[in-house]
Amino acid sequence: MDELKKVRELYGEPQPDPFLKERVRGLLEGEPRRRPRLRLSWTVAVAGLAASAVAVAVMVPGMSVPETSAPGMSAPGTSVPETSGESGAPSGVMTISGRSILLAAATTAESDPTATSTYWRVRKLYRQTHPEQLGTGANRYRVVESRLTEQWVARDGRVWSGSRTLGVRPRSAADEEAWRRDGSPTEWSSQGDVLSTSPEKGELKAVTGKVPFSMAGREMTFEQLQKLPVAPAALKDWVTKAVHDVPAGTLDGVVADALSGLLWSKPSPPDVRAAAYRALAELPNVRYLGRTTDERGRTGAEFSFTVQPPGAQSPATVQRTLIIDPGSSQVLSSTVTSRPGIKGDQVEVVLEAGWTDDEPAVPELP
Repeated sequence: MDELKKVRELYGEPQPDPFLKERVRGLLEGEPRRRPRLRLSWTVAVAGLAASAVAVAVMVPGMSVPETSAPGMSAPGTSVPETSGESGAPSGVMTISGRSILLAAATTAESDPTATSTYWRVRKLYRQTHPEQLGTGANRYRVVESRLTEQWVARDGRVWSGSRTLGVRPRSAADEEAWRRDGSPTEWSSQGDVLSTSPEKGELKAVTGKVPFSMAGREMTFEQLQKLPVAPAALKDWVTKAVHDVPAGTLDGVVADALSGLLWSKPSPPDVRAAAYRALAELPNVRYLGRTTDERGRTGAEFSFTVQPPGAQSPATVQRTLIIDPGSSQVLSSTVTSRPGIKGDQVEVVLEAGWTDDEPAVPELP
């Protein structure tokens, strides 16, 4: 792809800079001069725009990073809000930086070189707080259930589902203290199920008799996913029409959630994933929260939106938060908060997502 086209898509046409011409001429003529301290936004750095012509085109006064360290790194598990461009716009809105990050991810997504492989595969680590409090007497505590899941999809539409229960653990330090006072049990009987701290044997099975995918409550086949619109506006219109029967005032959230699913939970073609990123960049209800790290310490950009699920009664809304790596266009994790009837967050950490020539197999321990 033309690198300058990439820059124009992210930032628009660059304004003439009377000093830029002189700096570039000096570099080309090899004139010995002191290297200027270049000021570059974190968004461009994570997008991987390393070509010199592109770097020159996007140097903007007032946006700097240290020359000797990686930009935008924060401590694990923390988020660093930022303001950018729009008169000091506060964190929590789609600033120029947030929009640029999504557009950079779109550019990467549409050039995915692995999209011709045999199987689409997504491998996730799922974590959910068990709904029932465990323990005896005053020693009451909650535990977190963890499960490894994998989905494999062949180009002819065949689907395999793999899973492995990883065991439970106390949810917090306080829960762990109560668990130890309770004698550190390794098994519980709860709501007809047996919970254990030990991992179980994994399994892999073919999925038959049902449509493998859905989007905003609408069933989707593999073939239908491949034929989705590749223009951002057309894709948004298609999704909007597909979910037109949702309650008034909830449409934006459902559309955002449906588009986000095309980024990582479905075998979307590269150009459809790119269109989904670009459509999300234009939605006013998608908020950019800043830089952060996921549970595995990977750095990414954090976005969130609220959703009222179809059929839910107001104010039964949930919030979905995505951490995205713009450099690879991969979603690193998805967290759902405030789901009705569910205690605690539901977290899905994406370990792998993309096309592969590996054969379907029982999930291995992470």
